[in-house]
Amino acid sequence: DLVRSRGLGDVYKRQVVVVTGGNGQIGSEIIKSYLDVGAVVVNFDLSNPNSMEWQSLSSKTKGVQNFILCDITNKQEVVSAINDVMLTFSSIDILVNSAGISVFTPFEERTVEEFDSVVNVNMKGMFLTTQAVIGQMKKQKQKGIILNLGSIYGHSIADQRIYGDSGRNSPEIYAMTKAGVNHFTSYLGRYLAKDGIRVNCISPGGIFDNQAEFFVKNYEYKTPMSRMGNPNDLIGGVFYLTSSMSEYVTGQNIIIDGGFTLGS
Repeated sequence: DLVRSRGLGDVYKRQVVVVTGGNGQIGSEIIKSYLDVGAVVVNFDLSNPNSMEWQSLSSKTKGVQNFILCDITNKQEVVSAINDVMLTFSSIDILVNSAGISVFTPFEERTVEEFDSVVNVNMKGMFLTTQAVIGQMKKQKQKGIILNLGSIYGHSIADQRIYGDSGRNSPEIYAMTKAGVNHFTSYLGRYLAKDGIRVNCISPGGIFDNQAEFFVKNYEYKTPMSRMGNPNDLIGGVFYLTSSMSEYVTGQNIIIDGGFTLGS
């Protein structure tokens, strides 16, 4: 409905979109939205999506969907997956780097394994996938678009008070990697402009996912729009930055957070 109401119904028809981490809460909403407008979407993830939901989605949309089992932290798997997309669809028009993870233990208890796991997915995985896709986009000699998913915590420091005594907080390593995503986006925006490849980023605020009631209340209190976000709140930004509406925009980041970061 969002897409149709904004006249975007034919913008993505037959466009080939690769989405990493498409099984996740945000990634799956992005995939559904692209399928609804007739795009060809390929999901890279570590496990098969729910087959019943996937099949149901196929029957309700105009797009074409595909899934490739891929560990984006493994260069060989990423290159193989990108080659599979090219063999099947002959092009990649859009890459959405949606995959991301976090950990929730206190800083003082951070293990090297936890640290490495977040860096590997949030930064190394984005680097490997982007590198492989850029190689194909250059060969296509046509415009390409890359969208990275950052976070408000790549810009501002988490207020640990909203997490109370839950023991669950937003960790330093998540913020470090998301700040890195911002700079990665800016760097590539300038570096790839000469090749007709645009690179931008969206930074979501907190997305409601059945968090504890006290956390939701604390978060909403700090948010001018008085609510947490939902995945659909991000789609306008996604479509803006991956369509011709933003053809003069690159290396930029849009914060979509209901005003949470204002004044912080």
